[in-house]
This record gives sequence, C-alpha cells and structure tokens, in this order.
Amino acid sequence: MKQSIVKPNFVKNFNCIGASCEDSCCFGWNIQINKANYKKVIKHPELKDLAVVALKKVKKSEHHWAQAILDKQGGCQFLDENSLCQIHAKAGEQYLSTTCQTYPRLSRGCDGNRYESLTLSCPEAVRMVLFKDDAFIFETTTYQSKQLTKATPLWARITYDCSLQLLLKPGMPLELSLLAIGVLMNTAESAMKHQAPSENIENMYHQLDALSDSGALKQHFDGFDSDNKQHKLHAFSSIHLWLNTNSVRRGRERFEQINLAIKSLADEEKRFCFDKIDGIWQQQVLPLLAQYPTLFQRYGFYYLYQMNFPVIDKLSPSEAYRLMMADFFMLRIYLTAMVNYRGELTEADLVMCFQVYHTQRQHKQNFSRYIINLLNECGFVDVPSIVSLLAAQK
Repeated sequence: MKQSIVKPNFVKNFNCIGASCEDSCCFGWNIQINKANYKKVIKHPELKDLAVVALKKVKKSEHHWAQAILDKQGGCQFLDENSLCQIHAKAGEQYLSTTCQTYPRLSRGCDGNRYESLTLSCPEAVRMVLFKDDAFIFETTTYQSKQLTKATPLWARITYDCSLQLLLKPGMPLELSLLAIGVLMNTAESAMKHQAPSENIENMYHQLDALSDSGALKQHFDGFDSDNKQHKLHAFSSIHLWLNTNSVRRGRERFEQINLAIKSLADEEKRFCFDKIDGIWQQQVLPLLAQYPTLFQRYGFYYLYQMNFPVIDKLSPSEAYRLMMADFFMLRIYLTAMVNYRGELTEADLVMCFQVYHTQRQHKQNFSRYIINLLNECGFVDVPSIVSLLAAQK
C-alpha cells in the first residue's frame, strides 16, 4: 500500500548538536534498552566492559530489557570525556536504544500518511521550530507500507484546516486568532456529535474571517471581562506546582531558573498579583518580543500540527482548545517572569522557557485531563472565560 510521509523542514534540517547542547538528553533520563540491542552492546569488544557497570538488566519486557545506570552527575556512563556517545562512535547508531536513535523525533500515522515532528523538550528542536525561516515548508514523499493508520473524521480535518487559516491570517493579532478558533470549536463540537453537518464548520470559518475584517471580532474580545485575577492565579499556581511535583531529573537546573524567575514576581509577603504580571507583559515583554513578531504564531502552527488538533487525547474540540489556551497562558507567564527577573529576553531565554515547560509537560501522566479538570474548577469553562486568560486587566 502506497503511503505518504509528511516532513516539515524543522524535522528535515534537524541535527543533534551533541556536547554543545545546553540540556543534553544524555543526562537525567531512565533510558530503556530493548533485548536485541542490549545483547549486541554487551558482546561488543569495545563496549562490553563498560556495559557491565553502565547497564542494568531488568527484563520487564522485550522493549524494556535493560536500562542505563546514570553516574553521580546524572549522565549516561557511555559518554566520553567530550560528552559524546561511545556506543554511537564505536558501534554505530544501530546499537543505540530506540529512544536514543529517535529522540527528539516523533511520528504519528493517520489517513494513510505519516506525519513527522519533533518534541520541544529538546532545546535545538525549539530553535528549529521558533527561529528558522523555512521551518514550516513541508516535504511529502511516498513509501510502501502494510501498516494501516487511523482515519481522521471529516469534521476534524475541516476544523484543523480552518483553525490553521485563522491562526495564520495576515494582520490578525494572535489573541483574535485564538478567539476565533475557540468560537469555531463550538461548531466543531456540534459536528462531532452529529448535531450539525461538517460543512457548517467551514461556513463558521468564513463568518469569523468576515468578523475579523470588519473589526467586530476585536470588539467582542475587548468586551470580555478580564477581572478574574484570582481564578487566573489559582490556575497558574496549581499548574506550576504540579509541574514542580516529582519533576524529572533532566533539565532540573534549568527549571530552577524558571522557579527563581517566578519567585521574583511575588511581593515581600510572597503573594502574586496579576495586575503586576499583566503590566510587565504589556510594558516590558511585548516590546522585547517585537524582534520575534511570529514567535507565537509559529508555536501555534507547531501545536496544531504536532497535536493533530483538535483530536487530542480523547478530548472534545472545546476541551482541546482550552488545553491549548492553558499552554499559551503558562508560557506567557514564564516569559513574563524571565523578563522581570533578568531585565531582558534573549533567544536563549525563549528557548529555555519553551523547552523547560514542554520537558515537564510531556513527563506528566494524564496532563490533558488534569488541566481540563483544573480549568473547570477555576471557572474557565467557555470561550469568553478561557480567552480572558490572555486578556490583560482593563
């Protein structure tokens, strides 16, 4: 069966920077090794002695036959004095664990195609997605495969296309694009429940496009009540605390830099005020982000593509949208904290905020459901309330 591989340039042009990486994936992870590769490594003449102390046989499954034993610094013991992998150097890529061979690459199959991506828990992947001009040029190649892939429902395919067009509409501010996508989700949800035909989604897209051009969408946005700072504080504090709870070892030092920046937002009595946070965002962060005018559109593009939006973790379209808004909300506060703490916003700061957040996010089980339950608890249950997360206090 002929299938297609869809590969954006941020994947095609990705290259691991090895020892130059500011948060190496060779540190802080419990790497699992499959049975076949474990046997190859322990028999390799140049690796077998080190393998005795660097690998531990656990025999949990064929895929998790052994795992790496980290040194006192949290590093893989197969690293040499230059922090380069000895397995790769002496035996070749085919001897590496599946994780080491593929990370940070991701792949998902649907509609007879394979869509390749990168996880943003890798700093270099963040740079490729957010800063490379040609990141979102897509290449499609074909290959033969017997593997069947899931079919995406028509309503979901239309919703994805229309959401992407709203996000990337020239001249449309990010907040208005996100508002329009939220409104679109209501129609998508009706189509998903077979309460309306799928073509209604595209009709709603054209209406939203017209409302944007007329200025009516902005009037709606400006009319939303943003006086919900206690609810925003509860949502932020709960999510950030959860990310800190049993956080992964990898990237912990970088996460501590984020924590120090967050603490700088508090007053002498260790209280947070969203009036202050909104003020810093408006007066300091936005001017600094002017040198990266497409930053959040790029992130949004990546998000829609990578997550196969709105088909995310068995969430409804409205829930998938609220999850996305929570991610935007958290990243915005992390950036605000960094600017308040350091007085500047470098490319390295941007990379750290996105990468640290996604490192912690991807290692939390049931992250999506936890966030939805928390948003329900805080009253962020519909489009006006969830959009207010990104609306500054009037």
